[in-house]
Amino acid sequence: MPVPSVTEKLLKHDQLIVLACIVLLIVSAWWYLLNSAGMPMSIAEMTQLSLIPYQNAGMAIDMPEMGMQFHPWSWQEWMSVFFMWWLMMVAMMLPSATPTILLYARVMHHAKRSANTTIVVPTSAFMLGYLCSWLIFSIIATFLNWALEQSKLLSFLMIMNNGFLSGFLLIAVGMYQLSPLKQACLKHCQSPATFIAKHMQAGQLGAYKMGVEHGAYCVGCCWLLMLLLFVGGVMNIVWIAILSIFVLLEKTLPQTVKLPQLSAFLLLVWGTIILIVQISDQIK
Repeated sequence: MPVPSVTEKLLKHDQLIVLACIVLLIVSAWWYLLNSAGMPMSIAEMTQLSLIPYQNAGMAIDMPEMGMQFHPWSWQEWMSVFFMWWLMMVAMMLPSATPTILLYARVMHHAKRSANTTIVVPTSAFMLGYLCSWLIFSIIATFLNWALEQSKLLSFLMIMNNGFLSGFLLIAVGMYQLSPLKQACLKHCQSPATFIAKHMQAGQLGAYKMGVEHGAYCVGCCWLLMLLLFVGGVMNIVWIAILSIFVLLEKTLPQTVKLPQLSAFLLLVWGTIILIVQISDQIK
C-alpha cells in the first residue's frame, strides 16, 4: 500500500490549516491589544479610566491634572499608533470576514483537488488582500488620531473631549447606517457566496485582488463605525468588544434582522442627547 505524500496529507487538512491560521491571527491581534498595544498605559488602566463618569462627552480626567502635555510625534509613536490601529482592525474585523474566507477556501479545495495542489497559498493571498484594505484605513485613522490629538480634541485616554464633535459624529454614523452606500456594502458582506461567484479570479494575484475588493466593501460598510472608537475610547477594551460583536452580528445575522436600522436609531438618539446637553451647558 503506497504511503501518502506530504502534499496528499496536506490536501486532506488544508481547510483546517486555513482555519487555524485565521484563529491564530485573531488571537495574536487580541493579545497585542490586551498587552497595551505599544501604549505607555495598559489597556486595563485606560479602560478603567474611560469608564469613569465623564463630562464633555469623553474627558474622564482632565489632562492638566495628569501633567500630560501634547508634543510632536516621533516616528516610533507614529508606528506604534499605526500598528495599534491595524492590529485592532485585524482583531475586530477578521472574525466577521471568516465565513467568506472559509467559503473561498472550500471553493478552492474543490477546484484544486483534481490538480493535487493545496489551497493554503491562494487563500492566504485572499486574506492578505482583505487585511491590506484595512491597512489603508489604519493609515488614515492614524493621521486622524494625530490631528485630533494635536488639535487638543482627544484626551490622553484617546477619547474625544469635545461634546459637539462627539454628538455630530454619532449622528453622522447613525445617518450612514441608513444610507444606500452602507446597505450596498453590507449586502456584499452578508452574501459571501454571491461575492465569490461574481468576483472569482484565477491565480494568486487574482485571489489577492479578490481579497482587496472584499476588504474594500467591508471598509465601506464599517469605516464610520470604527471612528466611534474616538467617542468611546480607542483603547477602551469594553467599547472595542462591543463594536466587534456588533459588526459580527451585522454581517452574519439574516438580512431580515434590521440591525443597521436599530443601531441608526440608537446612535441618532445618543448623538442628539449629547448635543442637547452641550447646548444647555452653553446657555447656562
